[in-house]
Amino acid sequence: MSKSSLHEQELSASNIHNQLDELLDYITTAAGKEQIHIAEKEILNRVLHIGLASLQKFVKESGTGYEVDNPPVSDIKKKSLRYKTHQCSPYLSIFGEISIERAGYQDTATGSYYYPIDEQLNLPQTKYSYLLTDWLLLRSTDSDYREAVDVFNKFFNLGLHHSIGQNLTENVSRTVQDYYTQTDPPTHEDEGSHLVLSADGKGVPIRKSERHGDLKKTETPKARRAKGEKPGIKKEATVTATYSFMPGERSGQEIVKALLHEYKNSGDDDQHDDEAKQAVRIALNKHYRASLISKDNAIERAVEQLIKRDSDGNKPIVVLIDGDPALEKAIDRVLTHNNLNKRVDVKILDIIHVCEYVWEAGTAIYGEKNPNRRAWVREKLLAILYGKVGYVIGALKQIMHKNKFSQSKLDTIRKVIRYLTNHKHMMQYNEYLSKGYPIGTGVVESACGSLVKNRMERNGMRWSIDGAQAMLQLRAVARNKDWEQFMQYFIKEQKQLLYPENYTRKMAA
Repeated sequence: MSKSSLHEQELSASNIHNQLDELLDYITTAAGKEQIHIAEKEILNRVLHIGLASLQKFVKESGTGYEVDNPPVSDIKKKSLRYKTHQCSPYLSIFGEISIERAGYQDTATGSYYYPIDEQLNLPQTKYSYLLTDWLLLRSTDSDYREAVDVFNKFFNLGLHHSIGQNLTENVSRTVQDYYTQTDPPTHEDEGSHLVLSADGKGVPIRKSERHGDLKKTETPKARRAKGEKPGIKKEATVTATYSFMPGERSGQEIVKALLHEYKNSGDDDQHDDEAKQAVRIALNKHYRASLISKDNAIERAVEQLIKRDSDGNKPIVVLIDGDPALEKAIDRVLTHNNLNKRVDVKILDIIHVCEYVWEAGTAIYGEKNPNRRAWVREKLLAILYGKVGYVIGALKQIMHKNKFSQSKLDTIRKVIRYLTNHKHMMQYNEYLSKGYPIGTGVVESACGSLVKNRMERNGMRWSIDGAQAMLQLRAVARNKDWEQFMQYFIKEQKQLLYPENYTRKMAA
């Protein structure tokens, strides 16, 4: 019941050596005869068999945890545990499944059982190895669970059930928040002088069985639905992005040129100047999260990062949002709760959303094909960027009253007026540009696609609330390029949880 006998070790080593010899013989025999892709597949198959045999030898030589006349001792009661049982448990590695022999001792004071080999090998709570879990979940963050499992079954011939990816995701994702709580912030040298908090919403299709009460929500209304996008009931995930930047001043003319795609070619001097300035405002150390729990929950996680990144509280905070009133209120609540509201220099409305509304108004006034539409849009955008939002609102009201429009066009113009009026307090773009601040939510908009849409809205997908939240947690880890460090932390935390070091041996092995 202790370590394997010398004979067993010799047989195990001989088996591995034989498989290595067979691999080398195959290579010699196949050379000059076999196609390379066939040889490649055969070599991989043989290497996996060698890996399985090697892992079996490692486990055999590690023993069972049983030591003659040297039982584990309770650190609390200082009493020796009694040997009670001997079990074999499955362990599924990337090479295949093996059986691990485990000697079990009973703690008579608590009635619980202790298996020393489990702690020695740091066995996971389930039979699935940490390496297999790591690789499978990383794959699952990018592809459908079924597809991810099929790939692993094809490459490693493991016979995994399609549900295992989802089960492991929900288990591992519970550690994400603890991981980010203990991580160190970026170094001072790698950070900018200002911090940004940006947030947006993106819908996740929810299973019909969970569409009830306050869970039956739609996405935040937008100026227009994307091409091919279908209406439907979704639970909105709040996506946040935090980062730092170094300010770089720009003019309204530069912004209008970019918005209207007026840079003609790569030799344009103005374009080179703008690209040089853009480098100043580059988003540094971007950190993404997404939450289905609530807007406040998502923003609280983002604010935790802001606090960590500026423990002295000296850096101004810039808030960048798309104009959703509920999102703005949630940000105000959380910032106030954390005593950060006075450090917010400005709240900025995303200029791209503003541009879309101005185009809508221009189309309602001139139609899509009238060449005057573009000139009108350019003029009004430039006025907005120079801080003359009130002028644009007044101009729209005059146009609406002096011309005869259809009801639908009047409704569109009124909608634009209402939008500009409601968000005027976040549209002092002349001030923002002079301070060198970013005025677009491109960073968080991109995350809505890469973090949420690309995985959560695939054809036919419907999620449970818990399942979707678990996936968003792991997607964020991958998007933040923290996967390797996160998995190391997860394994370390699991060891402390499963093996709290309550027992020791009288004599060290």
